[in-house]
Amino acid sequence: MSDPLDGARWRVDQGDCLELLRGLPDGRGAAIVTDPPYGLDFRGSEWDDHIPDWLPGARRVSGVVVFTTDPTTMWDYPRPDWVCCWYREAANSRSVIGGFAHWSPVLVYGHPKFRVDSIKLHAIRHAERRGFEHPTPKPLALMRWLVEASCPEGGMVCDPFCGSGSTGVACLSFGRRFLGIELSSEYAARARRRLEFAEQGLNAPPPESTEVLGGLFATPP
Repeated sequence: MSDPLDGARWRVDQGDCLELLRGLPDGRGAAIVTDPPYGLDFRGSEWDDHIPDWLPGARRVSGVVVFTTDPTTMWDYPRPDWVCCWYREAANSRSVIGGFAHWSPVLVYGHPKFRVDSIKLHAIRHAERRGFEHPTPKPLALMRWLVEASCPEGGMVCDPFCGSGSTGVACLSFGRRFLGIELSSEYAARARRRLEFAEQGLNAPPPESTEVLGGLFATPP
């Protein structure tokens, strides 16, 4: 099977994942770990007004597909092989019944190696200052959990909705290679910048920069 990364540790491609996934080889060489749009019209955002039909292309590329979604939209997908739980106490997004939503489902297709099928991450304790802004970033600890379970060391992870690059940072910190796809040229550039820091083993930009690593807020729609 050809190597989409040509031996590199990571790459972020800007474009529509529905098109770019078609260019990846069939098989089981790259796990898919992602946080796709939830289709909830998050804060009136156009990018979240529907769920794109991305899953068939992802399942063609990989035998393992793992992603977060909303409790109300998990039913919009085909029946998964399993559902994991991200318990996020002190969450800051309200549920449709009025209270704060303290959990999110993680849909699992294929058979990744989760030691347990839930993770508890306090939404405030696992948040840091933003710099590489994104409206719905996920905790880096969450993406590390998903990456470690979904892909063996030295393997490759593809994130079709890579946003500010949290999945990629998780990959580099755990010895996985990363292929990101991002529709927005702005966020693709931010993800590349963030991964450049991560590749150097930096947890933050150089001291002379006013930017800080973001993508660590537990603020899903």
